[in-house]
Amino acid sequence: MISVEKLSYRYPFAQKDALTDISFSLGEGEAILISGPSGCGKSTLLRVLNGLIPFHFRGELRGSVKIAGREPESLAEVSAQVGSVFQNPDSQFLAMTVESDIAGSLEWRLDSREEILRRTDAAIERLGLKHLRSRSLFGLSSGEKQKTVIASAVAMQPRILVFDEPTANLSPEATEELAALCRELKRDGFTIVIVDHRIYWLDGVPDKILILNEGKIVRRIERADGNALTELDSVESEHALGLRKVRVPADPPLAEIPADAPAALHCEKIVFKYPNSEKEIFDGSRDFRIPRGAITAVVGKNGAGKTTFAKIITGLLKLPRKNGGIILKNEAPAKAAQLLDDGGFVMQNTDIQLYMRTVLEELVSSSPLSRKDAEREALALLDEIGLSDKRERHPQSLSGGEKQRLVIASVLMKKPSLLVLDEPTSGLDGRNMRIIAAMLRDYAARGNTVLLITHDLEFLSLLATYKIEI
Repeated sequence: MISVEKLSYRYPFAQKDALTDISFSLGEGEAILISGPSGCGKSTLLRVLNGLIPFHFRGELRGSVKIAGREPESLAEVSAQVGSVFQNPDSQFLAMTVESDIAGSLEWRLDSREEILRRTDAAIERLGLKHLRSRSLFGLSSGEKQKTVIASAVAMQPRILVFDEPTANLSPEATEELAALCRELKRDGFTIVIVDHRIYWLDGVPDKILILNEGKIVRRIERADGNALTELDSVESEHALGLRKVRVPADPPLAEIPADAPAALHCEKIVFKYPNSEKEIFDGSRDFRIPRGAITAVVGKNGAGKTTFAKIITGLLKLPRKNGGIILKNEAPAKAAQLLDDGGFVMQNTDIQLYMRTVLEELVSSSPLSRKDAEREALALLDEIGLSDKRERHPQSLSGGEKQRLVIASVLMKKPSLLVLDEPTSGLDGRNMRIIAAMLRDYAARGNTVLLITHDLEFLSLLATYKIEI
């Protein structure tokens, strides 16, 4: 189904190749995992396979890429064979509701209303979206959006499915369901390409593994029984290749918050629901205490209200009057402006938090220090997160993992007493995840409060002490 021979590619105006001499093949009903450090060329290779290179991103492409036995001549030809699930689900929506978005994708290719409805129903059933069928896409959690995009891709019935960081926003339960779906799709004859930093969830899925670094293949594993992951040793994965763990505990040992722990923030009987929604996210039945000088994980299923909680305690969402309150530093109930001043928020979508012309300016603009002191601190921080050589680059030109590190560093430059991170590891490879974890532990040890919203079991087991379940 896929044959790549001596593939090299260079983006327009780039000084060196993003991919160099890549060769591999993938047959019907086979799956491949492509992983490697941030910026190694994974997403570029995915763009070649789904036709965005060379039919959208021009550049210089050398070598041969065959899809279903032939070299495609247009993006439409590739799209007929390849279904894509991108890292940011918002970029793929075409309609307003879950059902209409899945059906809308099919209307571009099918004339039969009956077949459109049949495939839509089948995809909704397969991805467990029946309870969200009529919901607005704008009211979904990131995990629910991700499942909707996967449902749209499956409904199109392409012969090849490519996934870019598909578990970035999925709960552990939804991640297990995705792994089971991938195994099922393989049995149905689909060819599957997965690009991901998190690899522990893929047990029994990939027949082949490619590890990239600086655009080249540095490790190749092939095993025809779907157990290629067993050939990747955890020590090799973490230390030699800078990847994530191959095995991760399913239930990280997180403690309940002690009653006598000093609280940085106390949420008293908060009540909240979104406009035009009948469902209350918080009904006033619970209090939440967030301890000072510690790292606390907020856990729960997709759509439970974790991101809403983060926006409330950082002042991005205002509570209705007389509907509970937030006590900050054991003082009177805090207003939204005070929460905004004292808090820092790393959002799931890093693109909306990057707006300066250079990487260095992004950090300097976040600092309360003088320009000279801010630049000195920013340069040291860029060195710590491995972005010193990119300090004059435009932030939007960075890879997903590099943007993630930059946003975290920018929020740290603000020096908030409460730091909230919402799925901060979606683009982080193993080495950079461990660097960020060490920075956050040090930040909490200095008396600050860190609240971590994540489904990343590896990150949780590495970092968090307490948990709040929503």
